[in-house]
Amino acid sequence: MAYKKEKKEQQEIALERIRILFELAGRHASEGLEELARRNVELARSVGMRYNVRIPRGLKGRYCKGCSSYLTAKNSKTRLNSKEKKVEVKCVNCGKVSKCAYK
Repeated sequence: MAYKKEKKEQQEIALERIRILFELAGRHASEGLEELARRNVELARSVGMRYNVRIPRGLKGRYCKGCSSYLTAKNSKTRLNSKEKKVEVKCVNCGKVSKCAYK
């Protein structure tokens, strides 16, 4: 039973690390250091995969799933599709379009 407790503690630490890495990615992106921001997002994703932890919902929409770049107003285009009732975010780096429903 001690194994489950250790695994739970590791997952909590991994979640904390993910949040810290996204915070750093935001700082680097605002300073214009796109490569560092992308690397921080990649590290956060790999930590999540390694410890089987999901990236929190609030952070999921902040990066491109195609190229792992941290999305800001400079490197993404956002538009509302009123016919489908979706928000579309297009990454300028790789061209991937992410869609999220709204009401």
